[in-house]
Amino acid sequence: MRKEVLVIGGGATGAGVVRDLALRGADCVLLEMGDYCHGASGGNHGLLHSGGRYAVKDPSSARECAEENSTLRRIAPFCIEDTGGLFASLPGDDPEFGDRFERACRETGVPVEELSAQEALAEEPGLSTDVTRCYRVPDGSVDPFALVQANVDDARANGATVLNHCRVTGMEVDGGRVVRVDYVNNRNGESGHVFPELMVNTAGAWAPQVAKMAGVHLAMGLDQGSMLVADGRHCRHVVNRLRPPSNGDIAVPNHTSTILGTTSRPASSPEDSGVSEADQGLLLREASRMLPGLRTVRVIRSYGGVRPLLGGGGREASRSFAVLRDEGAENMLTVSGGKLTTYRLMAEKVSDQACRVLGIRAACRTASEPLGPPAEGGGMSIAESRLTRKYGWRSRDIDTGDARVICSCEQVLRSEVVHALGGEDVLTMADVMRRTRAGMGYCQGMDCSLGVLELMVRSKGVDPRQTLLEFLSEREKGLELASGDQLRQELLRRHVFQGVYRLGGGA
Repeated sequence: MRKEVLVIGGGATGAGVVRDLALRGADCVLLEMGDYCHGASGGNHGLLHSGGRYAVKDPSSARECAEENSTLRRIAPFCIEDTGGLFASLPGDDPEFGDRFERACRETGVPVEELSAQEALAEEPGLSTDVTRCYRVPDGSVDPFALVQANVDDARANGATVLNHCRVTGMEVDGGRVVRVDYVNNRNGESGHVFPELMVNTAGAWAPQVAKMAGVHLAMGLDQGSMLVADGRHCRHVVNRLRPPSNGDIAVPNHTSTILGTTSRPASSPEDSGVSEADQGLLLREASRMLPGLRTVRVIRSYGGVRPLLGGGGREASRSFAVLRDEGAENMLTVSGGKLTTYRLMAEKVSDQACRVLGIRAACRTASEPLGPPAEGGGMSIAESRLTRKYGWRSRDIDTGDARVICSCEQVLRSEVVHALGGEDVLTMADVMRRTRAGMGYCQGMDCSLGVLELMVRSKGVDPRQTLLEFLSEREKGLELASGDQLRQELLRRHVFQGVYRLGGGA
């Protein structure tokens, strides 16, 4: 196929770019090797940054986050929970850091208000009574899967072609330009080709691999971060430690859980995302200093993400972003760095450059065009409001008359799974999970996986045994460090699937 623009990578930035360009009238296609949010966009803690975390050490990132925080609340309110955020210091923390923090927040445009210890404890009862200083900022939690899907849907509605499960396998470069990109469609194993005028590399941690296909060396730092999913919501706000960014200093209430993060270590590859036992112990130890109730928490699963960073990895690397170009492939633009909160701004900047190359004069509209409706109001029932928070405008297509629940942990309706299976993007049970949250709850799919599988066999004609084993294998990756009640539940799940369904020792 011939296209003005080919976007490679279907995380938040890639989905944002293809949406931005489609709104400006460009003829574009996006290829994603796995499902959307395959990389760092799905391997994060779901924090909508206020900018406070970076105000002291990385003011440019703080300004970007502060501006985009406000923009995303306006254009995508359905997938954002306005939890608010607290930065709390404890005995042993630098007593002067609070003053630097407040001053830096005001200089970078981050709304900030100091609270007394008594006010902080009244707002966040689970906070340590040892808190010495506390500031309120407009942090929030965001559902990255819903946000990215909304961008994909809007890009398609404006004429873009968006294909997941399509792996780029090679490129032809002629005269310093990428003239052909080859890919394999994992739906049917067939090969395809794109002949682009311009290519945008938004492959995140895989961006150097994509660039290498075009004969370009891309220097990029890869940084792994570990996170834990704790059962239940152990805080009302996003709770941050009032100190320079460090390990184990964030707790984010998100859906039915609390996400504890994060760590930082060099990653050897995009696949080097595993969580160590030491990481889990560190995260629990540090987070429970802020929120003592976490000392007896049940960890549902652990997961990691690999972040592409400018100027190498680690805590010292900037969380800002850059748009790169190399004369070895002059029609390829690469986006490096950034974070989920600033995805739209990154997409705008790279789309501006793309439109200058293509001679398109249309201005960016993504800061004003809504991605979805507010989750409350308008005479919605409780059920309708819940579906709107998960799916935005797509919620209108879900049969609310069918009240049967297929996943009790996350209260997912059978009709939600049916709706997800009606789209061409869904090839695996994990694809269903990312769209509906079926299997993300406390039992990690033990209760709902067979029901989802039955619907999938009917709708897609998949091999039931292979499909289920792939899903259970994916879930097991996050349970390698399970202990206590979660370990006992995992052993029960394995015994049930082995003894009742004969799914083998690896299930």
